Amino acid sequence: MKSITTILIITITLFLGSTKTFAQEKELKENLTVEQQKLLQEQRDVMKANREAFKASLTAEQLAILKDGSLTREQQQAALVATFTDAQKAILNENREKAKALKEEFKTTLTKEQRQQLHSQNENKIREKLSEIKERRIRKN
Repeated sequence: MKSITTILIITITLFLGSTKTFAQEKELKENLTVEQQKLLQEQRDVMKANREAFKASLTAEQLAILKDGSLTREQQQAALVATFTDAQKAILNENREKAKALKEEFKTTLTKEQRQQLHSQNENKIREKLSEIKERRIRKN
């Protein structure tokens, strides 16, 4: 159950979180080789297709849960996960495994300098996320 929730959170984050990374991606792309850029684009295409396949598998009841504004995000996730079919769970697990494999494939192509740059960018993203979470908690109180 915990892994399904994690997968759902990752899926939702992929849907909503891609807009904040454009500036950092531009900087990263400038330091990647053409082959690495092609690999990243192929990986994005695969992930997009995976998300679309999962979206297409959602039932009307599940879509209604996602659109229900009276539920908190956590309540929506819990309600949605409770309604997943075995096929949907399999899709999520397969998507997670593919993402993991693609990430490892990309990691093998990175130089030491590129790894350091990615590491510093990830640290910045984590700091931003933490400050967002703190801001949300302050607004709730």
